[in-house]
Amino acid sequence: MSSPATFNSTGTWQCPAGVNTIAVVCRGGGAGGSANGQQADTGGGGGGGGAYSKTNAIAVTPGKTYTVTVAAQVNMETAGQVSSFVGDFSQSCVAAGGSTTTTDQPGAGGVFTYPTVGDVKYAGGSGGDSYSRYDGGGGGGEGGRSDSTGGAGTGATFETGGAGGTGGDGGDGGSGGNDSAAGSDGTAPGGGGGGAGGSNDTGGKGAAGRVVISWTEPTNILVNVIASA
Repeated sequence: MSSPATFNSTGTWQCPAGVNTIAVVCRGGGAGGSANGQQADTGGGGGGGGAYSKTNAIAVTPGKTYTVTVAAQVNMETAGQVSSFVGDFSQSCVAAGGSTTTTDQPGAGGVFTYPTVGDVKYAGGSGGDSYSRYDGGGGGGEGGRSDSTGGAGTGATFETGGAGGTGGDGGDGGSGGNDSAAGSDGTAPGGGGGGAGGSNDTGGKGAAGRVVISWTEPTNILVNVIASA
C-alpha cells in the first residue's frame, strides 16, 4: 500500500516496513436533517456537518495492524458519527460528527473541541432553519474544511428549501426540501442532510466521513556484503 491511504468506510491499515510516524486526517460524519417542525405542516432544520481534524505525527510500529474508524452515513434525525485513528502510546486523531435536529431549528456542526482531537481542527458547518415554522426545510451544513469551518446551510424562504453549505473541500450539505418535498442527502465527507419541506416528508441523510493516512516512503538502504576469503 502506498501513501496516502484513503478510507471511506471502517477498516484496517497495516503499517509498512520502515515507517514509524504517520499523519492522519479525520472527517466526522454529517447529521441527518429533521423531518419535523415545531408545528404541523412545517419544515425541518438541516443537519450539521462533521468536523475536520489533522494530527501531524502519530507513532506507529512497522508490521502492526491498526483499526481505522470511519463515520457511516446516517438517516434523518440521527447525529453524525465519529471518525478516528489511534496509534501507539494512545496518540490519536478524532473528528466529531454533526448534531441532528428534530424541530425547525438547525443542527450544529461537528465541534472542534473535545471529542475532536488533532493539531489542526475545524468545526463542521451548522444547518439552516426552516422558514418561520412554515413549509420549506433548512439546508444541511458543509463538512469541516481543511482551512476553516464548513459553510453553513441557509435557512428556507417561504415554501422554498434552503441551500446546503458549500465552498470548501468538505462534503456539501444537502438542500432543504421545498414545500411537501424531502430534504436532500449530504455528500461525503461529512455533509449534513437537508431538512424536510413539511412534517409529512423526510429529512436528508447525513454523509459518511473519511480518514486519510499519509507517510514518507522509507529510503532503500544498500548493504555491502563482504565475501569471506
